[in-house]
Amino acid sequence: MPAQTVSLQGRPATGRYAYRAKAARRQALDHAEHIEHAKLAHALGTHRQLLSHANSAIRTLTAARNELLAQAIKDGLTIATVSAVTGENMKSVRAIALAYDDLHPSDVPRSAHLSALRHKTDELRAAEQHRDRIIERREALIVMALRNQVCDELELASLTGLTPDHIRRSHRGSARPA
Repeated sequence: MPAQTVSLQGRPATGRYAYRAKAARRQALDHAEHIEHAKLAHALGTHRQLLSHANSAIRTLTAARNELLAQAIKDGLTIATVSAVTGENMKSVRAIALAYDDLHPSDVPRSAHLSALRHKTDELRAAEQHRDRIIERREALIVMALRNQVCDELELASLTGLTPDHIRRSHRGSARPA
């Protein structure tokens, strides 16, 4: 039986009709998968950047709050009072205050210290809640990608900045559809 040759137009050289509907359908599916993959990769990249910004804001707010905390202790507020206002345990408050040994007493009244500490602590909590929402959305995207088999664990690790082992452990059982 001779080998079938194909013309430049993609038709069999024999002149017979060749059924190509499956090929067109497969190309459409490949295109849809590619679009879904691109959307998911973009969303995960965006969440990675948002998470980076949120973590940076948390570090900045924590440093500012810790400095306010240390100054309040230096100006005579008790560790128990500062602990109650900030929500930190007394051991942490003491350790933070001791880390700022170059502070000098200021003439700021007690109420101003308490108000500033409350405000900065509220900002810090809001930033932490924002970061937690970003992480929840990222986890939902990861689960969706694994269930729909859009990406494998290694690609998800690359897109999210997590390790493949972390993705495997945290999403065990949700990776494959039933």
